[in-house]
Amino acid sequence: MKLDGKSIQVAIAQLVEDYKFDAFQIFEIVKMGIRSWFRKDYPEHKKANIAISIDNEWNVKVYKQLLVKKEDEIEDEDTEIWLKAAKEIRKDIKEWEELLIDVTPKSMELSRIASQAAAQTIKQQLKNVEREKFFEKFQNKEGELLKAKVIRVHADSVILDIEWAAVVLLPDWQIPNRMYEPGEEVFVLLKQISKDSWGIMLNITQSSPDYIEAILRKIVPELEEWLVIIEKVVRVPWKKTKIMVSSTDEKIDPVGVMVWHKWDRINTVLSLLDWEKIDYIEKIEDPIKLITACLKPAQIDNIEIKDKKAYITLDESQKALAIWRWASNIRLASQITWYAIELK
Repeated sequence: MKLDGKSIQVAIAQLVEDYKFDAFQIFEIVKMGIRSWFRKDYPEHKKANIAISIDNEWNVKVYKQLLVKKEDEIEDEDTEIWLKAAKEIRKDIKEWEELLIDVTPKSMELSRIASQAAAQTIKQQLKNVEREKFFEKFQNKEGELLKAKVIRVHADSVILDIEWAAVVLLPDWQIPNRMYEPGEEVFVLLKQISKDSWGIMLNITQSSPDYIEAILRKIVPELEEWLVIIEKVVRVPWKKTKIMVSSTDEKIDPVGVMVWHKWDRINTVLSLLDWEKIDYIEKIEDPIKLITACLKPAQIDNIEIKDKKAYITLDESQKALAIWRWASNIRLASQITWYAIELK
């Protein structure tokens, strides 16, 4: 393969069209590929610092970069040159300046191995740019709801399309027993975005209490206005959620705000959660009244508190209501009140 101006022009134009990157980024990536070719076909310069120059006529020049030092300071002859020798090449050169030596090959033919090395370098650099663009897109969206489309379900994982990126919703962060259908649109919460040498990871969820809180903040404007405050959310995904709310204005009923007229707001939330049951509880300082509210609809006869345990006396017919399915009601009541609850 021969490296010439026309082939470089065509390659850059094609990469710009395919990847939609800035032309300058592509230009620099192509220069990295040319550098890889040169190092592969001219191993005598393998350890040298190599600079690639492409002029307006698309002529390629290859330079060896040498740092000018005093003779007794030279540590690496591949990257450094002593001042006296440098002045023989360029009289006005000074110590600690860089000297460029033209090492452009007479023939710009690439060997097969060198061509592969150049192509691999370009592909890797394109991936790096894509990774950085991906990170920039999501780095300021932690804690936000993201709209996604189900691409496919693979084993226990769900592959989602989020802003043209394929993202995996892992089993632990799905709503249990929910059937995800290809093509359907869902919301997920971006809990965290992280970057390491392996790539970029979007930690997304539909099962955490934070997911419900993020939905509520989209639907209930009083939360953003700080008229109503979410004190705590506890959840058994797909089964039941309890949300403790309070108000900064005594004239505002925080539970009424969350439910709204004709149950408009709560129905919107429930539709996004596959009709998972939600209980809103107003924050009450009296622990007995709070525990009573958290165990509704069960009718409580008496509550006795010792240390951090609450002993509940109630009729046998009310125990199933207090416990509810999968013991979710009593479990969540204990979590939201911080009292271990025991029924008598």
